[in-house]
Amino acid sequence: MLAVFRAYWPSMRKYHLLFVILCISISGAIAFASLRPFLLRNIVNVFTAEEKNVSLAKEIFWQYLMLGVGTFLAYRIFDVALSLYEARIMRDLDQRSFAAIQRQSISFFENAFTGALVKSAGRFRNSFEGIIDVLFVEVGRSILILCFAFVAFFSTMPSFAFAFGAWVVAFLAVGAILIKYRYPLEKASAEADSKVGGACADSIGSHLTVKSFGCEPSEQKRFDTVVVENYQKRLKAWMVGNAGMAMQMIMMMVAEVGLVWWMIGGWAKGTITTGDLVFFQTYMAWILGHLWTFVHSVRKLFILVAEAREMTEVFDLESEVRDAPKAHPLVISEGQIDIHALTFHYGTVYSEKSFAINGIDMKIPPGQSVGLVGRTGAGKSTLVKLLMRLYELDSGYIRIDMQDITDVTQKSLRQQMAVVPQQPQLFHRTIRENIAFACPNASEEDVVEAAKQAYAWEFIEKLPDGLDTMVGERGMKLSGGQCQRIAIARAILADPKILLLDEATSALDSETEKYIQKAIANLLRGRTSVVIAHRLSTIMSLDRIVVMENGKIAEDGAHEDLLSAEGMYANLWAHQVRGYV
Repeated sequence: MLAVFRAYWPSMRKYHLLFVILCISISGAIAFASLRPFLLRNIVNVFTAEEKNVSLAKEIFWQYLMLGVGTFLAYRIFDVALSLYEARIMRDLDQRSFAAIQRQSISFFENAFTGALVKSAGRFRNSFEGIIDVLFVEVGRSILILCFAFVAFFSTMPSFAFAFGAWVVAFLAVGAILIKYRYPLEKASAEADSKVGGACADSIGSHLTVKSFGCEPSEQKRFDTVVVENYQKRLKAWMVGNAGMAMQMIMMMVAEVGLVWWMIGGWAKGTITTGDLVFFQTYMAWILGHLWTFVHSVRKLFILVAEAREMTEVFDLESEVRDAPKAHPLVISEGQIDIHALTFHYGTVYSEKSFAINGIDMKIPPGQSVGLVGRTGAGKSTLVKLLMRLYELDSGYIRIDMQDITDVTQKSLRQQMAVVPQQPQLFHRTIRENIAFACPNASEEDVVEAAKQAYAWEFIEKLPDGLDTMVGERGMKLSGGQCQRIAIARAILADPKILLLDEATSALDSETEKYIQKAIANLLRGRTSVVIAHRLSTIMSLDRIVVMENGKIAEDGAHEDLLSAEGMYANLWAHQVRGYV
């Protein structure tokens, strides 16, 4: 629970004045309300007295009226302050949650469900509203009522006040024991609920694959398994809660019956008046009503805390890739890349076979275009990711213009690069916004020119809304080739110092590829470029080709030189020419 409140605290302390107003206004409202039984006792005593005292009754009436006005005003101040407090902090929590997820390294996203992350962030924000409502409106108010009631009882009948205090301690002790057993169950239930969201998003996000293979029944069965697990954990938590509420309800019945017995004894001795009976009964009904709410509220509080817990773990999680304490912005004047003794492996198990990159040395002069080829798993994509510093190196270094990439800020490093991945990721925004993603202030002319250079304008201008056409989630309204051309246009508009292409023409038909190759040739000119390709015909004109095998450089040279060497590259080329690859 403390971890959740630590995560909320940076946002809460920004609005400490509203918090103080909340505390004062709710305390004032409860203080006014706690005086009502005193006035009721007085008015009942006046009504039951042998002699009528109209002036005293009217005086009590005006006191009662003023008390009602004071209570109303205090609650209205509380309601306005509460609305402002929750709305502002929930806005802040949304921003901080998004920032906390954004700062995580690429490995975090590789191991996380997008749907579960979105659900956790939403519950973290919404839980705050529920927690504050519970603490102030329900739990906090109940505690204040207990305190004021104890003072009122002590001023009227000290012996009853101590008996009441002992009962409250026993009641809260039982509640604390129940909470100890309940919270882990609620936490497990919340985690299972996130798995349901993640499983649902995972399957729906791949709906085309599911339908293509007719796997709806198996996906339903897999989802049902996750749902049943969630049901079992939720039911267990609820049953424990129900047992606890039954115990506390018995204690409340004992308190109410005990009060009536106490009143009967006092009335028999002549020490309790009718007004006293109304006084104590009104207070007890008020207290028990709020204590019953208190029982439900504590249960609700721990459910909310458990639901917020998952996102707090993201706040506490340190990114695997962090800027150095004195990291400086990368300044590229030429674009030379130096790679020395580079090693990297995925996971935590070290062995010769576990290295994805194993002792690479490479120098890429400014403006040179380098093609990376090799069999699947050779380390090509990993090397590109290391150039962007998406992972930390095991050993060796990568320098750009003599600046080690571990000494510069990640933001400045990646802003100097443009990436066209094998599977371009488009946002559910307009085509214009997708092309201008890295340059949001680009002019209309620049966006159109980039689209023309990427041969995307020919289909964009035919769309009813042109550049303002929404592409759909992940670009689902566009074909694979259209998405790729939008991604290439994005890279062209970014005008990077270093260009990284990972199978950038893989989704294009042969005719479109011919035009795209011309666009890419223009894009490569004057830029340091690293191009991953499976089809060797797309990189044969590059300045240099590096053949990778098992995380190492097997061959390095120009296309014609590598063919003459009759090595691995020549073998790959021969297979493609013959149509085997």
